[in-house]
Amino acid sequence: MASTAEIKAQLQAAIEQANEASGAIGASMSQLETAVASGMEATQETSSALPGEAIGQYQQARERLEEVLGLIQSANGTFEQYMNTI
Repeated sequence: MASTAEIKAQLQAAIEQANEASGAIGASMSQLETAVASGMEATQETSSALPGEAIGQYQQARERLEEVLGLIQSANGTFEQYMNTI
């Protein structure tokens, strides 16, 4: 059976990995914002509904990434609480 110190070290490593993932997600969110702006600029004079649909999908993707960031932060906090109890 792993010692308390080993368990805490493994959980801390998991938190650090999740923080790295959060950074990548943040970068993805920024890139999506750029994609939205580029798409809007490129299609501002079109009468087609398709570009608007695509922009909406980009925005929805960004919102979901924001939700993911919240879940990661929540999970990290829960692991930290657990580490404080062992």
